[in-house]
Amino acid sequence: MPTAFRLRLAAALLLLALPATPRDSLANGTELDWATEVRRETVPPGKPLVTGTTGSKASKPHALDGIASYYWQDQMTASGEQFDKRAMTAAHPTLPFGTFVEVTNLGNGRKTVVRINDRGPFKPGRVIDVSEAAADKLGMRQRGLAPVRIEIVTAATAR
Repeated sequence: MPTAFRLRLAAALLLLALPATPRDSLANGTELDWATEVRRETVPPGKPLVTGTTGSKASKPHALDGIASYYWQDQMTASGEQFDKRAMTAAHPTLPFGTFVEVTNLGNGRKTVVRINDRGPFKPGRVIDVSEAAADKLGMRQRGLAPVRIEIVTAATAR
């Protein structure tokens, strides 16, 4: 007989020798340790099955880590404001204009809060472009880039 056939035959015979259900006793009288019990609960007719909870949930803080850069050029922002390098503002690819975020420089622990009023940065890995004033507060002007964590402080109000 070929070896593969003998192995399949032995496996089939072994399966036939196992108990029919996990709770059946083994030859030595012990129960299987890996057996779990499944309960099925019934709901009375006319009563809806409710899972989870209702009501408002406390929002969880959302943090995003990445690289921050800063910009200083005199230009018009995507929100329509004139860019001011002395203002505590920043550019983010997707956050609504008017959103306040806390930016933490992970290299030195310095933090500041900026308002999103522009779009960008557009380079992979970068999560925010801050103004020159914010870069000063974060201690990143010398290098131009810094590893940061951004967290939403206040969501933008509807305009």
